[in-house]
Amino acid sequence: MRRYSDLELIAAIRASHSWRGVLRALGLSATSAAAMRSVRLHADRLKLDYSHFTGQRRWTDQQLVEAIASGTSWTQVAEALGLAGGSSTTTIRGHALRLGLDTDHLAAPKRSPTPIGLMRPRQVNLARAGSLLAAAWFELCGHSVSWPLEPCRYDLLVWTGTTAERIQVKTTTVKQGTTWTVWISNSGKERTTYGPDEIDQFFVIDGDFDYYLIPVAAVGGLMAIQLSAYRGYRLTRDAC
Repeated sequence: MRRYSDLELIAAIRASHSWRGVLRALGLSATSAAAMRSVRLHADRLKLDYSHFTGQRRWTDQQLVEAIASGTSWTQVAEALGLAGGSSTTTIRGHALRLGLDTDHLAAPKRSPTPIGLMRPRQVNLARAGSLLAAAWFELCGHSVSWPLEPCRYDLLVWTGTTAERIQVKTTTVKQGTTWTVWISNSGKERTTYGPDEIDQFFVIDGDFDYYLIPVAAVGGLMAIQLSAYRGYRLTRDAC
């Protein structure tokens, strides 16, 4: 049985800014979920307006409505409500959703995606992508690829059954006449060549994105090579 009248409930709602405040005004426990449900049911029965409730907020639903209507971004809305940064935007978005407010004009303009036809591999990214391209080729051919955990002379370890080959990946964007020049030495202060005790094969990618798989024995300690002289090592689509 209720311990308060409808008139007392009306007065409590008018004087309070949260349901807990209403419970306290009526002499009820502010932490009782059952009491809060009962009070809300009676408020709805009487069709009482409690849109001024803010709970722990410092702004009302009406202020949010006005801020959203006049704002051009969520940041402006937050500033209009005296909020700034942090999770405030997430909070007011949630309240806007609860109130069913139109917020389409606050959304940041979407960037138009690059048309697929305009997406092309770029030479400037080749050095960074070289090892990934090589690993993908070996995996597509059904070989397992391992990456060294520590810096060493090879870039990839490629497994063919129980045998592993050490692969050094090289890329080039230097073209001289009709051929590509690729350095097959290391890129330190003092260039040194790779020996058969360090690697087994070079995986080379040129600026046309053609692939070559060249045994270290075929380049015999050279610092650089012209790929036109190694066409026999160029990989084709069915080279696996």
